[in-house]
Amino acid sequence: MSECPQKNETKFKQNRSCPFDALSAEEMAPLNSINATEEMAVKNLAVEDSPKNDGQVSVVSSSTLADEKDFDNQCGFGKCKPKALQTFNNPKALLFFLCWLSAVQGFVVNGINNANTSTIERRFQLPSSQVGIIISAYDISAAILGVIISYMGAGRRKSKWLAFGAAALAIGSFTMMTPHFSSGLYEWGQNVTYSCAGNSNSTSCNADSRLQSYLPVFIVGQLLHGVGGTILYTIGVTFIDDSVSSNNSPFYIGIMLTFASIGPALGYLFGGEMLKTYVDFDMVDTTSLDIDPDDPLWVGAWWVGFVFASMLFLVVVLPLALYGEELPSAKRVRLTRISQTHKQANSLDKVEAEATTHRSFRDLPAATMVLLRNAPFICLCLAGASDGIIMSGFSTFMPKFIQNQYGVSAGLASMLAGGVAVPGAAVGQLVGGYVCKRWSLKVKGMLRLVFVSSFLVLFFALCVWAICEETLIAGITVQYNDNFTANVPNLDASCNQGCDCSTKYYEPVCSDQNIQFFSPCHAGCLSTVGRETYHNCSCLSEVGSLHSTTTVTAGKCDSNCNLIYIFLPLMFFVTTFTFFPSPPALSVILRCIPDSQRTYALGIKWAIVRLLGTIPGPILFGAVFDNVCIVWGENCGGTASCWIYDNFGLSLSIFLMTVVAKLFSAVMFILALKFYVPPLSDSNNSNCSGPGRKLSTDTSSMVLTSERKSSLDRLSQEIDESAMVGIPKVMRL
Repeated sequence: MSECPQKNETKFKQNRSCPFDALSAEEMAPLNSINATEEMAVKNLAVEDSPKNDGQVSVVSSSTLADEKDFDNQCGFGKCKPKALQTFNNPKALLFFLCWLSAVQGFVVNGINNANTSTIERRFQLPSSQVGIIISAYDISAAILGVIISYMGAGRRKSKWLAFGAAALAIGSFTMMTPHFSSGLYEWGQNVTYSCAGNSNSTSCNADSRLQSYLPVFIVGQLLHGVGGTILYTIGVTFIDDSVSSNNSPFYIGIMLTFASIGPALGYLFGGEMLKTYVDFDMVDTTSLDIDPDDPLWVGAWWVGFVFASMLFLVVVLPLALYGEELPSAKRVRLTRISQTHKQANSLDKVEAEATTHRSFRDLPAATMVLLRNAPFICLCLAGASDGIIMSGFSTFMPKFIQNQYGVSAGLASMLAGGVAVPGAAVGQLVGGYVCKRWSLKVKGMLRLVFVSSFLVLFFALCVWAICEETLIAGITVQYNDNFTANVPNLDASCNQGCDCSTKYYEPVCSDQNIQFFSPCHAGCLSTVGRETYHNCSCLSEVGSLHSTTTVTAGKCDSNCNLIYIFLPLMFFVTTFTFFPSPPALSVILRCIPDSQRTYALGIKWAIVRLLGTIPGPILFGAVFDNVCIVWGENCGGTASCWIYDNFGLSLSIFLMTVVAKLFSAVMFILALKFYVPPLSDSNNSNCSGPGRKLSTDTSSMVLTSERKSSLDRLSQEIDESAMVGIPKVMRL
């Protein structure tokens, strides 16, 4: 046994010496009883490709190989498993389908939804807080069902769960578009006279209340999106991690999360373009419309993106369903991966973690308690929840923030937000995963990395203070002369007292002194030429200095503010460093948890992140927008959506929320680093490894010293390369 086996002679021909030629007879004794197949598996063992492994590598014992159960790892349905399908039975092909699914999921959930925020508000007359509830419904569903799905999906039917998740996403997108086809044509005030003479803003209150009744429909659609999303990011992530080495896992996950960020970018861009198209283009002649996308009353085709997404989801349902219980590479990864599981002080936790197999709900309390007693895991979950507040809030309301702060249209605001924030998220996640792979970072190294990124976010978050000077709006930022002591906002004055003006429709007009009025009615205008110019406006003399004319023009006053060019680059870095910790933090969680609990741990993690982060995030940001609203739209004696905001108060509130959230995240990362106890130390070789991966304390396994590691590293590199192809070398031989 001092020489390489004859069967592997060709394989090592390129090496100058046999990797095992220096082993003593005593060291090779445990291998003598292994048959030819098992011997090749031992030769193909995987080594942690890291200089921080304390000079030790793990060799799989013969008893472990013999006890390892074979699972169905062929593509197909039942006994029909065509050879052609096996070409796609590898980690790369699986990654492709998961990238497709995550990109489309990001396209609709984080792209189209967010691009449509202000449009859905306007179309269905909803306040920002209720739109926040629609967005949060995704996370409510994921939080409630995520734990159960991740617990039951920890078995060997991951591909079937993923196919079911893709179908749920398709149905959810279909549900989201149905209000367009049943709500009737959009009434933007085309039959309303906006001037003081003969002003009429009366419309049917029944129609207004009927529009708001579509809120539950949007919530149901988002709930279905949440079911599919939680399956993708719990079961999908562990399916990939099961199939590749620990060294490649962060890179694979980083690629998947990068596509999950590219999806929202496409969603923002596609949604922004669709918002330039009139909402009812499929039912009316748009050439006869007397309204354009720059008008505050404009509503774009928000529903088209959902139609497109529902079809894209259906594309991957069948391919995912064809995969077997695991990929061919999964067995080798299971046998050769070195554990980095957090060593818990209570030995009972380890026993329970190893014994829990997630096949019965009777094991659920024990499995849950093991995770809740894992201090690094809990700290990372709380850090993720804090980051989730900022991520979900910004992604939902950033287009609206840009629209109100810099006076751009809803479509352009969506495209700018998507063109800056989403590429930043993609770059952040890709670089985060690559850095971990490039530096071969272990758990502690990754925790230090994400801690530093939290403080970089705080520096670039100063971009929210790049705000323009307030526009002079009569009755809001500048008072009427005869109403100087009145509290603002107060749009009513003696000059428009008899006009019976309303705030139901926002039709801003601008005077020659660059003073803006809420509508021609509020400017006291008595006559009009179309919707472009209004004459005999009595309120012009009541605001500011003397005006040379009594005529106003339709539209907002030009602000000549260019601070948006400062805001957008800084926001790119805010997004980059906010999403940078995602792959490292996720990889740390996967390494700190026993293999039998990883899928369930991700379900618990996402439940905590959603319940404490991404669910309240959009609601909190929506409440902030509502809290700084100056002028509300009227709706049958109540309020609808907001027309004008206090921009300074908006920036202050968002900045304070960002600072508090990121400081809390940084503290949680430090605590996770402090509480983490690695399984290997200089004093002993204790290891909280999963089944089949224990280090050598029995006679059928062994630990090789650093003198053997250099030769085995070559084998590890070959195995990592074969994992990238998805066909283990032990199978090819």
